[in-house]
Amino acid sequence: MTHGERRSFHVFVMTPLDRRGFLRTGTVAAGLAVTPALAPNRAEARAARRYRRSLPAGWTYPVAEELLPFGHGVMSGDPLADRVILWTRLTIPDRRGWDASVVRDPQGFRRVTVRWVVARDPGLRRVVRRGRVTTSAARDWTVKVDADRLPSATTLYYAFEALGWRSPVGRTRTAPAPGDDVGSLTIAHFACTSWWHDVFNSFARVAERDDLDLITHAGDHVYDNSGGHPASRVWADQWSWDTDVDNADVRTPAELRRRYALYYADPQLMAAHHAAPWAIMADQHDYDPSTTDGVTTLSTEQAGRVFFEWTPVRPPLPDGSGRFPASPGPRRQVPLPRGEASLLSYRVLPFGDLADVVLLDVRRFAGRDGEVSQVLGDRQWAWLERTLLESRDRAAFRVVVNQVNLGQLRAFNLPAASAFAQAFGMDPNAPQGELYTTAWGGQPAERTRLLSWLREQGILDNVVLSGDSHGFFGNDLVEDPQLPAYEPLTGGGTLGAVGVEMVGSTAGRPGGQDVIAEELYFAAVGGSRGAAFADAEGFDAQYRPAALAPTLALETAARVANPHLRYFNWRADYGHTIVSVQPDQAVIECWSTPQRVVATDQTLLAQHTTARGAPHLAPVLSPSPVTGPRRGRRVPRPRVRRA
Repeated sequence: MTHGERRSFHVFVMTPLDRRGFLRTGTVAAGLAVTPALAPNRAEARAARRYRRSLPAGWTYPVAEELLPFGHGVMSGDPLADRVILWTRLTIPDRRGWDASVVRDPQGFRRVTVRWVVARDPGLRRVVRRGRVTTSAARDWTVKVDADRLPSATTLYYAFEALGWRSPVGRTRTAPAPGDDVGSLTIAHFACTSWWHDVFNSFARVAERDDLDLITHAGDHVYDNSGGHPASRVWADQWSWDTDVDNADVRTPAELRRRYALYYADPQLMAAHHAAPWAIMADQHDYDPSTTDGVTTLSTEQAGRVFFEWTPVRPPLPDGSGRFPASPGPRRQVPLPRGEASLLSYRVLPFGDLADVVLLDVRRFAGRDGEVSQVLGDRQWAWLERTLLESRDRAAFRVVVNQVNLGQLRAFNLPAASAFAQAFGMDPNAPQGELYTTAWGGQPAERTRLLSWLREQGILDNVVLSGDSHGFFGNDLVEDPQLPAYEPLTGGGTLGAVGVEMVGSTAGRPGGQDVIAEELYFAAVGGSRGAAFADAEGFDAQYRPAALAPTLALETAARVANPHLRYFNWRADYGHTIVSVQPDQAVIECWSTPQRVVATDQTLLAQHTTARGAPHLAPVLSPSPVTGPRRGRRVPRPRVRRA
């Protein structure tokens, strides 16, 4: 294969600084003994002899070649006390192309048997559960099993085997059951992940931790477009923003599947997938429909099906109750929802006596005619009330994953006001009232209804983890954030807070400082917002520094206008949030990592606590990073082994 034929593969798999190192660590260990739990039968052995891992000439599909056929790694998610979803995907290279809707039998395979195993050790010798399923082009060769009958509050390891190869080993953890003494829960939270604009250092730092119970994600998980912002990714080959095959709006289910492949082939994100279970709430870009020449080429329901194919999200029952069906068992894949059921992803994950993780959907059921709730929809609102009342009587805290910030954002002066209006759905011309015009900000009466109901029911210890605003917004949650209803030093007052919120910045999508910097850049080069450019180095050296002073002024004005806004960082500090839920308090940390180049450093920007029974974001003046008490053994380096 020539250099030109291989260009697109190397471009899409990883950044120049870490690709060679990843290929070294990912080198196939051929000839190693297979774990007995995954031993193949004769038919599987024949399939293994037929399978060819080499990529054909002209292959462009994003994949980690050295991990084939598991070129997008493994992933787990939505853990319960006795079961967890396990996910992987097979890549079967074929010279006819990568689109499973066109090439239904790559290399002559119409179905493939995939074995899976869960064990107590990374070597997969102390087996807890095992099974065997089949996959095909009908589900884009993805594999999604609900491994059940597992011990609660336990760190476990898992892998798949197919076509003569064993996958990388992933680490997961079941939720605690009521009565399990786990000390605390440790959660990493991400929001608005953009492959083009961040090299995913935060995911790598989270992957290095051995104490995580869960990784949550709100805001857009996979973007359907690049957004036209300065790109962090640097290509070794000649690169053109205008002609790059993946720098385009997603128009079909096949292209959306390819977009997931682009993200999941990244080694830093893959490491986080391998390290801990995930709980994802998709935002609007994950589900955006597409129309070409008046014809719908990607519907919302089709996007939802792809979301359930490519993520370890546990599908709730199609009746809207939010309840989960029983596991289909060790020999059947998790069924993929169809039609309107593919829009249902609000759900709750109980974590014993300490917390319930509640995932809200403020996008897909909003604005329905004849319904009272214009944010959640009436059916989801009823589910939420039932869920929170049950949680009040059982769990100390509720960790609410919420796509768009719940706390108020009242009027203040905005530099580059029109740019903020376009970027974040704000109304800069409103002299008073809400600036945010989407979700809760667009329906402030709905927010008041929710917060008032929480107060009436005595459901006060709520930690909301949100996305969408591309910065760290730390709020006390209160209906009226002005004196005497709310007193900002303690969170008390005649009303007082009913919970706290942290909007968890972003993995690359531009926040306030960069929106201002982009306006300065476009003014200088004669462009406009959305004009595509790749001059990240010049942008950082000249325009970001020029935008810092107005950003700091904006933060100050926002704090003055919004006394409940306890922490606000809209600078170019991109990263993640760590939450430690303890019996008497929750600790919330804001972390940033370098955005442009692969690096190992990270910065603790702020640490806050909220005490049980008295919700309030209180800053920790001399912070020390939290560490969870339950540790796991190191995840083996990503590699595949021959069976």
